This record gives sequence, C-alpha cells and structure tokens, in this order.
Amino acid sequence: MKKLSIIGFLLCGFFLMSMMINPPAYAAAQEVQALINGEIHYYDSLHAAFLEEWNEGTSYEKKVQDFHSKKWIPVETATLVKLSDSKMIYFAKEKEANRYIQKHQKTKVPLQSVKNKAKVAYKKQAPEIQLTLDTTQPTNQAITITSTIKSKHNLAVKKWAAGKKAAHQFSMKDTTIQEDAFTVTANGLYTVYALDKKGNKATKTIEITNIDQVKPTISLTPHTTDLTNQNVTIKASVKDNGALTTKWAMGNQTTDYFTVNGEVLTADMFSVNQNGVYTVYAKDAAGNEQLQTIEITNIDKSLPVIHLSVPEDGITEVSKKIQVDVSDESGIKDRKWAFGEKTVAYFADKGSRMAPLQNANQKDKIIALKNGVYTVYAEDQLGNKTVETITLDGIQPFSEVTQEGVQCEVCRMDLFKTDPHKVYSAKAIDEEGYTHFFCRTGCMYHQQNANNKAFDERYIRNYGAAQPRLNNWISSDNAITVKYKSDETAKGLMGWKLFHFATVSEAANYLGVQNEQVVVEPIEKIIEYTKTNNKGMNYQYTVDKRN
Repeated sequence: MKKLSIIGFLLCGFFLMSMMINPPAYAAAQEVQALINGEIHYYDSLHAAFLEEWNEGTSYEKKVQDFHSKKWIPVETATLVKLSDSKMIYFAKEKEANRYIQKHQKTKVPLQSVKNKAKVAYKKQAPEIQLTLDTTQPTNQAITITSTIKSKHNLAVKKWAAGKKAAHQFSMKDTTIQEDAFTVTANGLYTVYALDKKGNKATKTIEITNIDQVKPTISLTPHTTDLTNQNVTIKASVKDNGALTTKWAMGNQTTDYFTVNGEVLTADMFSVNQNGVYTVYAKDAAGNEQLQTIEITNIDKSLPVIHLSVPEDGITEVSKKIQVDVSDESGIKDRKWAFGEKTVAYFADKGSRMAPLQNANQKDKIIALKNGVYTVYAEDQLGNKTVETITLDGIQPFSEVTQEGVQCEVCRMDLFKTDPHKVYSAKAIDEEGYTHFFCRTGCMYHQQNANNKAFDERYIRNYGAAQPRLNNWISSDNAITVKYKSDETAKGLMGWKLFHFATVSEAANYLGVQNEQVVVEPIEKIIEYTKTNNKGMNYQYTVDKRN
C-alpha cells in the first residue's frame, strides 16, 4: 500500500512539473484582446476583431500573444503566420517567425489583408443604406432626406443624427426615422444608422449644402445729392452668395409687385429723371427676397417762369417798354431778349442781355423800338432754359429829323423842342438789322453798355459834311472826335460841343485850326464815361460779353 502511495505521489508531481514546462493552450476566445472603453474584450480571431471594428465604425487598440513568450504584443508590430484558413500565430520578432515558417512550411500574412477580408465580410452581412434629397437646387426651405435601407435580416433600429457619427456613437437619444424620411432645416452633415436583428450595423453620412435662408443685401447710392437738372444715376450694390435676379421700379413697392413688374437692373445701376421714391428688389437662387428704397429729391427740371407785360397803352412815339418778370426756385442765371420769335437754341450765342438797372423806371424793362414779336429768354442756376414771347403794336417809328413828341430812346430828351430841324447825332444797327437813332453819341454807347443792347454797327454824324447833313454817317470806330475847347471838362464830352469828322483835315477846317492843333479824343474814353453817366442818370449795369 505504501508502495502505491509513493508511486501516485511521484506521478502527480511529474504531472505538475509537466504543466509548468508546457502550459495548456488557452481557449480560442483569448487569441486577440481589444481595449474598448477601458475594458478588455477577447476575440477568437483577428478576423473577428476587425469585423467588430467595421461593424462599430471605429478602431480599437488590439493585442495578440507572442507564440514563444505568450506575452501580449501590439498587433501592428507582430508578424502574422498562417497555420490554416481559420488559425494564425503571432511572433514579436520577425526572425523567429521566419525560422518557424522555414521549419514548418508556413506563410506570412499581411495585417492589411486580414483587415480587408474582414471589411468584405462586413459588407456582405451589414445593412446597405442609400440617402437621397428631395432637391439639390438652392432653396430657403427645409430639405427632406429619404433613406433606403436594404438588409438580409429584419431591421431592429433606424435612426438619424446631426453630424458625422460612427455606429458605436448612436444612442437612445438620437432620433428614430419615421416612414424612411426625415427633414432638416440647416446645412451640415447628417448620419443615418441601421441595426438589424443579427447585430449588424451600418451608417451613411450625407452633407447638405444647398439650404440658403440669408437674404441678399442692397445698398443704394445716387451719383450726386446736389441740385441738378439732369437725370440722377443710382448705384445699386447687391450682394449674395449665389445667382441673383434684380429689378427696380418707381414708388415704394412690395415683393409681390416684382413678380411680373419692374425693370431689370443692368450694370448695377439705373437712371431716373424725376424726384420720388424708388425701390430695388433682389431675389437669390434659393428664393430669398430683399427690398431697399431710396428717395431722390434733388432733380429740378422746372423751367423758369417768364411773365411779360406792356405798361404803356395806345399809340406811343419812338418806343414802348416791356416789363419782364422772371422767377425760379433755384435763382436766375441769365436773361436775354431779341426781336422776333426765337427758340432757346438761338440765345446760345445771340440776344441782348438784360442789365439790372438801378433806375426804377427802367429796371426789368426792355425798350422796344418797333412793332412786332419780342422773345425773352431765361436760364436758371441749374441750366433749365425757356423763352416767352409778346407782340407789340402802336409804336411810331423814328425819323432822322426830329419829330414833335418824339424823345431820345435813352435820355428821353425831346429834340423837337430844342430844334425842330435838328437831326439825330448817332445811330446803331442791332443784330436783327433794326436801326436805332440817338440824340448824341453818349446815348448810343449807354444803350449798348448800360442796357446791354447788342449793336453790330455804330455810326455818328459827319459834322464836316454840308448842311443839313442827312444820311452823312461815318463809322464810330473810324471817326475823328474832338472838343471845341481844350479846357472843356469830361462832362462836356456829353454836351453839345462834341464833334465827329471823317478826317483830321475836316476837323481842323471846321475848328479853324491847323491839323497839328487838333486834339483827338479817344473813343474808348467816351465809351468808359457812358458806362456810369448819362445826363445826370446813374446806372448799374453789366457789359454784355455775349459768351
């Protein structure tokens, strides 16, 4: 009995020693371990571990056991050796793997090939998800995403969530899909999740980029805010992140108005010819609409108002006065007049300007010397121009010889009372061809300068001609003008002792002196004097430059 006990003890010890030298193989479930959320999970093969990763849409830290040391080593650093279609062993050192392969006629297995086979296997069993949109065009409305899920097994769960998510990230908080579709109102990534009753999972992500709920912006700027009689150009700066339809219209309009109305906006600007409110409309490709208004108040195309009247009734000798009243809100820039019916274009370089005389009797008046139509022109400060006409009759014409009741058209002197046989001393022909007669040279130049009468030709009497000197005229520009007395004052220039001759010899003969004793008075001196003086009347005037 003792002998049997000793033998049993020895056999037991031998078994224990054998276990220590050659430990038994672990269960197949411990071939691969993975660290998932801080916990170690075991898989019966590397294929199964990769398959789980594909199913969950993630990757884990995985380890395998070294064939010799049985220590857990990272799978990425291990050398894989295939024993059979379903069995692999792993080596920490590649040279040990090479010796094993040479000895046992085995082959290496690339890690990526194991991962790829797991992916193929996953796709064969996982649900297949297709996502479509109800529109891919720009829109300002919500978009419906339809999910079509094909599965070899009945589905247990269908959900969606905003953002890009893997299968393992879906939870009970995510939204269950109803009737295979769901609606989103903002751009971004959206993921659909499917789980069948066998535990196979799949996800599909789609990006929405065509929702646009931002309205275009419109900025309106007139090219000028100063008063103008021209059209105003309005610059329209319209901005949006897509294609635009832009229109404009006069008035404060609504978006509905522009459905079928409004002018298409071209070149980002439009021109308006009258004051008022204007509306610009913009619509982008997604259907977002915007309006912007601007009020224009600086266009003034109103013509000056001209009122003409004749204070003198009945028959008058020599002339009549035309009272001219012109008004405009922007102010008057220019006033002219001419005999005959004229257009605005005529006064561009013709016509006689009206001078602002201080004398109340002649202020804003035209001295008309013959019957017929007279045209008055006015231009305001903005350049608006217009004309008005009036017809005169009842004017008795001039004669070279003084007539009873006839006065000089400037100084109003009645020459007939002075000398019934006296002839007028000066005459001028205006741009209309009409002849004006004056009692003396000073009145002619005063009419030209102070009253801005446009004379094309000026003549004065040749006192060297024989009596009665009718029709004996010489050009004032060529005349020899002298004073009777050398000590006569400037006022004497406007008196009766001012004589004009065709030559110096005629002047010397008339004065009874030698040629060299004749003192010629410059015509410029006479003209300058007549600007402010004429028989005691003081005038303020503007010389007509006819520019």
